[in-house]
Amino acid sequence: MFRRSSHAVFDCRYHLIWATKRRRRALRREEERDYCKRLLGRVAEKYEMTILAIEVDEDHVHLYVEIPPQQSVWSAVRKFKSLSGRYLVRRFPYLRRHFYDGAVWSPSYFVRSIGEGVTAETVRRYIETHEGRANLESVQAELFPRPRAKPRKKQ
Repeated sequence: MFRRSSHAVFDCRYHLIWATKRRRRALRREEERDYCKRLLGRVAEKYEMTILAIEVDEDHVHLYVEIPPQQSVWSAVRKFKSLSGRYLVRRFPYLRRHFYDGAVWSPSYFVRSIGEGVTAETVRRYIETHEGRANLESVQAELFPRPRAKPRKKQ
């Protein structure tokens, strides 16, 4: 469905994924994940974006979002990540032990425009059933590889 702004008619929908810094499983409590969802909803509302589906997991976020053409995808992701990270740590100060440098989210993200090949329903169904899937590690490992420890030198 098309939306209108003062100078545009658009249908710009994206599937966004980003992970916590160093893929830490920091958002373990339901209260933290619910608060993160509310924060992302407020950011979307403030910047005239529409969240169509959302899932916050212990170590990453999935968003199916409509972004007005006046905003770049990068600027929208930056707003989501910076504001949600800032307020998460403010509300739950104990999260600082996981994110000692202050950054909650990894600097990278995944984006896919929704259109040919990947339908809106495919993304919506994926996000809504994501929590119940146990074997997503292989797919997510490709998107957000965990850092590996360097081997120690033998002395």
